[in-house]
Amino acid sequence: MKKKIVLAVLALFLAGFCEAKEPNAFSWKQSNEVSSILDATAYAQIVPQIRKSPMLIEFGSTSCASCVEMGKLLYRVKQEYPQSAIYFVEVHSDQQATRDYRIQMIPTQIYLDAKGGESYRHIGIVSYEQLIANLKAEKIIF
Repeated sequence: MKKKIVLAVLALFLAGFCEAKEPNAFSWKQSNEVSSILDATAYAQIVPQIRKSPMLIEFGSTSCASCVEMGKLLYRVKQEYPQSAIYFVEVHSDQQATRDYRIQMIPTQIYLDAKGGESYRHIGIVSYEQLIANLKAEKIIF
Protein backbone atom coordinates (compact mmCIF):
# COMPACT_ATOMS: atom_id res chain seq x y z
CA MET A 1 0.00 0.00 0.00
CA LYS A 2 2.87 2.39 0.83
CA LYS A 3 4.36 1.73 -2.59
CA LYS A 4 1.09 2.74 -4.32
CA ILE A 5 0.88 5.95 -2.28
CA VAL A 6 4.52 6.82 -3.02
CA LEU A 7 3.99 6.11 -6.73
CA ALA A 8 0.79 8.19 -6.78
CA VAL A 9 2.54 11.15 -5.08
CA LEU A 10 5.48 10.81 -7.42
CA ALA A 11 3.16 10.73 -10.45
CA LEU A 12 1.33 13.87 -9.25
CA PHE A 13 4.64 15.60 -8.60
CA LEU A 14 5.93 14.78 -12.07
CA ALA A 15 2.67 15.85 -13.70
CA GLY A 16 2.82 19.19 -11.88
CA PHE A 17 6.47 19.62 -12.73
CA CYS A 18 5.83 19.05 -16.41
CA GLU A 19 2.99 21.58 -16.43
CA ALA A 20 5.18 24.13 -14.70
CA LYS A 21 7.92 23.59 -17.25
CA GLU A 22 5.70 24.13 -20.29
CA PRO A 23 5.01 27.87 -19.77
CA ASN A 24 8.67 28.52 -18.98
CA ALA A 25 9.76 26.83 -22.18
CA PHE A 26 7.28 28.98 -24.13
CA SER A 27 8.52 32.16 -22.44
CA TRP A 28 12.09 31.28 -23.33
CA LYS A 29 11.16 30.90 -26.98
CA GLN A 30 9.40 34.24 -26.98
CA SER A 31 12.30 36.07 -25.33
CA ASN A 32 14.69 34.65 -27.94
CA GLU A 33 12.47 35.26 -30.93
CA VAL A 34 14.24 34.54 -34.15
CA SER A 35 11.77 36.85 -35.84
CA SER A 36 13.30 39.80 -33.98
CA ILE A 37 16.36 39.43 -36.17
CA LEU A 38 16.35 40.84 -39.67
CA ASP A 39 15.67 37.96 -42.04
CA ALA A 40 18.38 36.99 -44.49
CA THR A 41 17.91 38.00 -48.11
CA ALA A 42 19.58 36.09 -50.89
CA TYR A 43 22.15 38.31 -52.56
CA ALA A 44 20.62 37.48 -55.95
CA GLN A 45 17.46 39.26 -54.77
CA ILE A 46 19.45 42.32 -53.67
CA VAL A 47 21.41 42.75 -56.91
CA PRO A 48 18.46 44.23 -58.90
CA GLN A 49 18.09 46.91 -56.19
CA ILE A 50 21.73 48.03 -56.38
CA ARG A 51 22.14 51.35 -58.22
CA LYS A 52 18.54 52.32 -57.55
CA SER A 53 19.05 53.87 -54.12
CA PRO A 54 21.60 53.90 -51.29
CA MET A 55 21.53 50.74 -49.22
CA LEU A 56 23.09 48.87 -46.35
CA ILE A 57 24.10 45.24 -46.73
CA GLU A 58 24.95 43.48 -43.49
CA PHE A 59 27.11 40.39 -43.93
CA GLY A 60 26.85 38.01 -41.00
CA SER A 61 25.62 34.71 -39.70
CA THR A 62 22.84 33.63 -37.40
CA SER A 63 25.41 31.49 -35.55
CA CYS A 64 27.53 34.52 -34.61
CA ALA A 65 26.56 36.31 -31.37
CA SER A 66 27.66 39.75 -32.59
CA CYS A 67 25.79 39.20 -35.85
CA VAL A 68 22.65 38.32 -33.94
CA GLU A 69 22.95 41.55 -31.95
CA MET A 70 23.36 43.50 -35.19
CA GLY A 71 20.43 41.59 -36.64
CA LYS A 72 18.26 42.76 -33.77
CA LEU A 73 19.32 46.38 -34.33
CA LEU A 74 18.68 46.11 -38.06
CA TYR A 75 15.29 44.52 -37.43
CA ARG A 76 14.39 47.41 -35.11
CA VAL A 77 15.50 50.00 -37.69
CA LYS A 78 13.63 48.18 -40.44
CA GLN A 79 10.48 48.28 -38.29
CA GLU A 80 10.92 52.03 -37.75
CA TYR A 81 11.86 52.75 -41.38
CA PRO A 82 10.08 50.05 -43.41
CA GLN A 83 10.99 51.61 -46.79
CA SER A 84 14.71 51.58 -46.03
CA ALA A 85 17.00 49.47 -48.19
CA ILE A 86 18.59 47.40 -45.43
CA TYR A 87 19.50 43.79 -46.10
CA PHE A 88 21.11 40.93 -44.23
CA VAL A 89 23.19 38.42 -46.19
CA GLU A 90 23.95 35.07 -44.55
CA VAL A 91 27.63 34.50 -45.37
CA HIS A 92 27.34 30.70 -45.25
CA SER A 93 24.53 30.73 -47.82
CA ASP A 94 25.92 33.44 -50.11
CA GLN A 95 29.59 32.63 -50.34
CA GLN A 96 30.04 34.23 -53.76
CA ALA A 97 28.75 37.58 -52.49
CA THR A 98 30.99 37.20 -49.46
CA ARG A 99 34.00 36.75 -51.77
CA ASP A 100 32.91 39.57 -54.12
CA TYR A 101 32.77 42.02 -51.21
CA ARG A 102 35.97 40.60 -49.67
CA ILE A 103 34.32 39.91 -46.31
CA GLN A 104 36.99 38.80 -43.86
CA MET A 105 35.20 39.24 -40.54
CA ILE A 106 31.57 39.29 -39.48
CA PRO A 107 29.48 41.25 -38.86
CA THR A 108 30.41 43.66 -41.63
CA GLN A 109 28.16 46.47 -42.77
CA ILE A 110 28.68 47.77 -46.30
CA TYR A 111 26.97 50.96 -47.33
CA LEU A 112 26.39 51.36 -51.07
CA ASP A 113 25.66 54.73 -52.66
CA ALA A 114 23.01 55.28 -55.31
CA LYS A 115 25.54 54.38 -58.02
CA GLY A 116 26.28 51.02 -56.38
CA GLY A 117 29.72 52.01 -55.13
CA GLU A 118 30.87 51.19 -51.64
CA SER A 119 30.73 54.43 -49.67
CA TYR A 120 31.47 53.13 -46.18
CA ARG A 121 32.39 49.86 -44.49
CA HIS A 122 32.25 48.95 -40.81
CA ILE A 123 33.37 45.73 -39.21
CA GLY A 124 31.83 44.74 -35.89
CA ILE A 125 28.83 45.83 -33.93
CA VAL A 126 27.63 49.42 -33.59
CA SER A 127 25.24 51.08 -31.20
CA TYR A 128 21.70 51.87 -32.27
CA GLU A 129 22.51 55.59 -32.22
CA GLN A 130 25.60 55.14 -34.39
CA LEU A 131 23.69 52.93 -36.81
CA ILE A 132 20.97 55.57 -37.20
CA ALA A 133 23.61 58.28 -37.71
CA ASN A 134 25.37 56.19 -40.37
CA LEU A 135 22.11 55.42 -42.17
CA LYS A 136 21.17 59.11 -42.21
CA ALA A 137 24.65 60.16 -43.34
CA GLU A 138 24.46 57.65 -46.20
CA LYS A 139 20.90 58.79 -47.04
CA ILE A 140 19.41 55.36 -46.48
CA ILE A 141 16.90 56.73 -43.98
CA PHE A 142 15.63 60.28 -43.56
